[in-house]
Amino acid sequence: MADYTEAPVSRAAALGRRLAVFSAIVFAIAALAHRFGLLATPDVIPVLGVVAALALLSLAFAARGLQQLWTYGGEGGGNVLAAVLVACLVLTPFSVALYRGLTLPSLDDISTDTDDPPVLSAATVERKPGMNVIEPFTPERRKLQHDAYPTATGRRYGAPISQVADSVNDVLDERGWTVLVRPESVEATEVTFEAVARTLVMGFASDVAIRLIDEGNSTYVDMRSASRYGAHDFGDNARRIEAFLADLDVEIAYLTVVVPVEEPPAPKPVAPEPEPELAVPDEPAEPLDRSEDPPD
Repeated sequence: MADYTEAPVSRAAALGRRLAVFSAIVFAIAALAHRFGLLATPDVIPVLGVVAALALLSLAFAARGLQQLWTYGGEGGGNVLAAVLVACLVLTPFSVALYRGLTLPSLDDISTDTDDPPVLSAATVERKPGMNVIEPFTPERRKLQHDAYPTATGRRYGAPISQVADSVNDVLDERGWTVLVRPESVEATEVTFEAVARTLVMGFASDVAIRLIDEGNSTYVDMRSASRYGAHDFGDNARRIEAFLADLDVEIAYLTVVVPVEEPPAPKPVAPEPEPELAVPDEPAEPLDRSEDPPD
């Protein structure tokens, strides 16, 4: 009877796959718990640190398993591949945050008007101890923002403030932000919307203010976005402002094209005045033929 030698199995590769899957599960649970308010932001940060450590450890075990398979052969190539793919997927948001943290300035409050930014009145009431304090813009902060985010600027629309306010409401509803202040009337020359926006994956909160200024024939829109936690927003606030104003551009342009301007009624046709009758000159009388008259 022939003897069969059982192929060795890399335990390191199997452990790497298990750690990678476990890190992905913990990441998903932490993100859902934070988004639905079951886990506070200060508590989720350490959990994310554990997730990143598990993903990195799984890559280390996958590398060890690959080295064993290369040297001794055997089974475990699928475990190595699964560990690498899942770990890289988990580490992608951490890598993006690391890159932005190294290349972007440390700012947590961005405004299109750094000299007179929109007021976050509702955010001042909503923020609790441990959250970022809303502070005035310093010259250093202004310079950092202008150098890093030159396109985060306000908009001027050739439309009445009531129409721009309706468009702002539509964009807020489309984005699903939690509106804290929605002006009941836009009769004033200046109104401000306030809302809470959240990031896509983890749901980190930022307070947003959108200010509309009536300029008569046009409306100027300023915007401000400030993170509630962390000294570095990783560029999130500037991207939020630019994306919102881009959507508002489309909304205003759509309304301007689709909603027709009421034209004044056409003037009634005026009947042409009758032309004056020209006097017909009398025809000259024919001269008498006196050739046959008797001589005098």
